Amino acid sequence: MEFLLIGHRGTRYQFDENTLEAFKIAINQGANYIEFDVRSSKDGKLVVIHDETINRTTNGFGKVKDILYSEISKAKTLMNKSRIPLLEEVLEAFHDKIYFMIELKEYGISEQILELISQKRLKNSCIISGRDLGELLRIKMKYPHIQTCYNITKAKNPDLKTFLTLNSVEINLIRPDLISLSSERISSEFINKCHENQILALAWNFIEYKNPKLIIKKLINMNIDGILFDNHNNIEEIAKLVNKR
Repeated sequence: MEFLLIGHRGTRYQFDENTLEAFKIAINQGANYIEFDVRSSKDGKLVVIHDETINRTTNGFGKVKDILYSEISKAKTLMNKSRIPLLEEVLEAFHDKIYFMIELKEYGISEQILELISQKRLKNSCIISGRDLGELLRIKMKYPHIQTCYNITKAKNPDLKTFLTLNSVEINLIRPDLISLSSERISSEFINKCHENQILALAWNFIEYKNPKLIIKKLINMNIDGILFDNHNNIEEIAKLVNKR
């Protein structure tokens, strides 16, 4: 299995997260996946944005679910004056260049996302990620070939502590293809538990470290299967570390 070099929201350094520009720079620097978040606007458009509101990342204001996309699209991101893209735009722009990890940021939008992915014949190019394991299981039942990633960091059923106590029979009943966990909580116990049950283990959240490459090197030596990097400038060095292990 190829090591997963995943652009977390594209990149979060020098470019505005979850924008076409951020995705393009991550791809050009050598990522093999881009990760991004999806929410629904007031008029049911699938919008690529992390937060519940557009306040933090743009010069606009308000909750995504309360604003028409025609208004959302007028807001400009703070660094590069980009606009918030639609999911369809991202898929169209990069479908032949990269694989996608799509994070569900709200309940009830997965079917619309999967219909779009199916329509564009991208089911084999996407991982659907989220914190609701029940929803991921329902997706897997309907679309068995879609890969799913359980973001267990703040999940509750099961949470990380419970997951580590489950036996293989119990895990097999709920088994996602991948599990992602915030970097500061990753242990050899977690990685081994995933590998014993044919689950890929991913690490994310490196934005606040003074030297994230040291943490990433440690995780690679612990046999992590993929890194959701925040800084596109680290990709080349991460790839070298993977090749040395």
